[in-house]
Amino acid sequence: MKAKIRISILFALCITAFGLCGCEAGKAEASNMTKIQLEYELSKYDSSYEKILAVCTKEFAGNHPIDENFMGWFISRYGDAALDTIVAKEEFVDPDIWYNITGKSIHVLWYEYSAETGLDTYNNLRTHVVNTKSVDNVVFDIAGDVSLAEGKATTNYMYDQKNGLIDCFDDNMLDAINDSDIFIVNNEFAYTTRGDAIVEKYYTFRGNPDLINELKHIGVDAVTIANNHVYDYREEGFLDTLRSLEDYKMPYVGAGRNLEDAKQPIYYIANGRKIAIVNATQIEKNQNFTKEATEDEAGVLKCLEPEEFIDEIEKAKKNSDYVLCISHWGTEYQAKYGKDQEKLAKQFAEAGADVIIGGHPHVLQGVDYIDDVPVYYSLGNFFFSLDEKMPESFETGLAKISINRDGDIKASFIPCRFDDGVISLVVDNKEAQKIYSELNRVSGDARLDNNGLIIKK
Repeated sequence: MKAKIRISILFALCITAFGLCGCEAGKAEASNMTKIQLEYELSKYDSSYEKILAVCTKEFAGNHPIDENFMGWFISRYGDAALDTIVAKEEFVDPDIWYNITGKSIHVLWYEYSAETGLDTYNNLRTHVVNTKSVDNVVFDIAGDVSLAEGKATTNYMYDQKNGLIDCFDDNMLDAINDSDIFIVNNEFAYTTRGDAIVEKYYTFRGNPDLINELKHIGVDAVTIANNHVYDYREEGFLDTLRSLEDYKMPYVGAGRNLEDAKQPIYYIANGRKIAIVNATQIEKNQNFTKEATEDEAGVLKCLEPEEFIDEIEKAKKNSDYVLCISHWGTEYQAKYGKDQEKLAKQFAEAGADVIIGGHPHVLQGVDYIDDVPVYYSLGNFFFSLDEKMPESFETGLAKISINRDGDIKASFIPCRFDDGVISLVVDNKEAQKIYSELNRVSGDARLDNNGLIIKK
C-alpha cells in the first residue's frame, strides 16, 4: 500500500512541477525527471510524514489512525505547500491547523479520504454532506414534539387542508424553517398500520408510513425517535417504524434493532466541519412500556441510567467537531425543569456535548449554561394533540444553532405559537419579549436577550 501511495504522490509531483494538468506534453516532460530528483522529493515527504506522525497528539489526528496512507492522500489532494505549512508549525497539537489550511477539519478530511480510497470507512455510516445556504454559517433548527397520529385533532385538521401539513404552518414559519440548513423534529408516534397497542398506556400514537412525506414537505431533514411513544404498538409497530423511515429515506437517531444500532449518531458535514446528532430518552422513569435496546433486542436508547448514552456522546465527540445532544426527559407540564434534568445535562456536557436540547414535558422550559454549553431544557409541543379535541393555543419554538466559520456556536430561541391547528412565527416584538421574559423567569445561569440569543447571566 505504501508503494501505491508513493506512486500516486510521484505522479502528483510531476504534474505539479510542470503545471501541465496531466496533458500528454506534461506526461512526457515528467518522464524526463531523473530518478534522483524524484527520490529526493519523495524522501522529503517521507521525512515530513515521520516528523508529524512521530509526535502528533490524538487531538491533532482527530482520534483517527493517521498514517502514511492518509498523508500521501493529503499531498495528492492539497499539494506540498499544505504539508510544508503543517510542518512549519512544529507543534502538532492543535487540530484547527487542518481547517485553517484546507477549510476542512481533520474529521472531514478523514471522511473524504475514506470515501475516496475505501480505507477505514468504519466511521462514515449515517453521514450526510450538506450544501449550506451561507459559507459563513451552518444553521440547525430543532423543534419539539410532533405527532401525526391517526384520530388526533391536529392530524384531522391536517387532512382537511388542501396542501396537507404545509397548510398547518404560516408563511413566516415556513420561511424560518427554510432558512436553516438542517431541520430536526422529535417524531412522537409510530409509523405502522399493524400491531396491538399497549393496553396499559392511556395514550398510544400511530400513523400511516406515508405521512413521512408530510414531514419532508415542510423541510424536515431528520427525526429523533428516542421517546415514549415510538414503541406504542409493541415490537411489530416499532420495527415497522424503523423500516418505514429507512424506506422513505428519513434519517433517524435514538433507536435501533439492537443497542449498537441505537447508539449510532447522525453526522452532518457542512462548511468543512462535522457535526454529530445524538439522542436518548430518560422516559419512562417508573414504567417500562417502551423497550430499551439491548445487545440483541430492538428498542430505544435510554438515559435514565446514562452510562450507554454518555459512552455514545464521548465516541461522537472523538469522531466529530461538534455534538448536538437531544434528550427526552423531565416531568410533563412542569415549566420549571427538575434536578434530574440538571444532573443529566451536566453529565452530557462533561462527556462532550456542545449543545443540549430537551423535550417531553409538552411545555416550554427555561434555558441554562453549563460551563460553555447552552441548554434548552424543553422545547415543548410543536405540532401535537392528545385526542380528537383541538388543544388550546400554546407557545412553542425552535432551537436555532448556528456555527460560524471561526467555529463559534450561537444558540438562539425562535418563538412560535400554535393556534387552532396552525403554527405561526411570532413576529410581533412585544409578544416575543413576553415569551422571552416568561422563559427567563424559569431559567438558570443563562437568559434570552432581546433577540432570543442564549447568554450567560
